[in-house]
Amino acid sequence: MGSVTTIEPGLEGSLVELLEVLGRTTDAMVAIDGEMRIIAWNDAATSLLGYDASEALGRPCHEILCWRNRCGDTVCDGDCPSALPGEADELVETQEVLGLSATGRSLWLSASSIVPPLEIRDQCRLVHLVREVSLPPELERVIIERVQDLSPRATPRSSELDVLTPREHEVLELLTQGLDGAAIAEQLFVSPATVRNHIQHILSKLGVHNRVEAVALALRNR
Repeated sequence: MGSVTTIEPGLEGSLVELLEVLGRTTDAMVAIDGEMRIIAWNDAATSLLGYDASEALGRPCHEILCWRNRCGDTVCDGDCPSALPGEADELVETQEVLGLSATGRSLWLSASSIVPPLEIRDQCRLVHLVREVSLPPELERVIIERVQDLSPRATPRSSELDVLTPREHEVLELLTQGLDGAAIAEQLFVSPATVRNHIQHILSKLGVHNRVEAVALALRNR
């Protein structure tokens, strides 16, 4: 069964049907109107970003998404060019961005944007389909370099990884290979939700804030 979508009341029936169909994907689905307010939010978006639909609906999208490019420059703000009216057949390129979860955890994301048909575009300007992707090589190199520059006192010890269960070691190893949550789930024959739970346990046990730090620690202790 696909993800359940929560939609702002008062939208046209054809738009509601479209958003419900798009929201069944395993990707996070976020729909925004011409004023850049969030009008639809599915369960996958809650799982990925940590906000309930009740917290997200009606809010400016940039307050929730907080997207930046790999250089740290803001790409999602109140002047988003993608929300401006354009041609009937306009396309929005898929982009990889850095986002933040509700708890402040950094996420490397792939965001595809769908422009609805003209007849419903007055109510819905864009639909984002978002998934977490593997750590980009450039960022991984930066993290490794920074870890190597740590003082001996702060250098993590290999014994720190011993707190992980065998399954958590498997998940962490697959993260270091650049696999995202969906690919890990497929590799281990478990659900994406189970993988997310394993990753949260790994972060908690290792005392790190996000997957980037966990991968860096694992690579350092190889």
